[in-house]
Amino acid sequence: ALNDDAEGWTTVTGNQGSIFLKEGVAFKVIKETILTESFDIEAPKEEARKIQQSTRKLKPGEIVDLRAPGRKQEDTGLTRMKCKVRSDGTVGYLTSIGNTGIKFVEVI
Repeated sequence: ALNDDAEGWTTVTGNQGSIFLKEGVAFKVIKETILTESFDIEAPKEEARKIQQSTRKLKPGEIVDLRAPGRKQEDTGLTRMKCKVRSDGTVGYLTSIGNTGIKFVEVI
């Protein structure tokens, strides 16, 4: 769930054919950005190296599936969202909107 980060199961389609959930939202990278394991990209010096080693550059044209909607990181002003890269299955957080309003992804 978005408000408490709980994970679990849900029913997609009921036994009478009612649809409760639709297929996820996909985004296309329009400006190079990075994918990190952690939502928070600001870190103490000892953790900065680990974050740098675990980042992956996302190139324009790559497609990602939304896993959790964007949230604003208060100390940096960046909006970051959790996603899964279609090409290799990597899951992580990307910057969707920069602190100056630049968009890095668009809904497809």
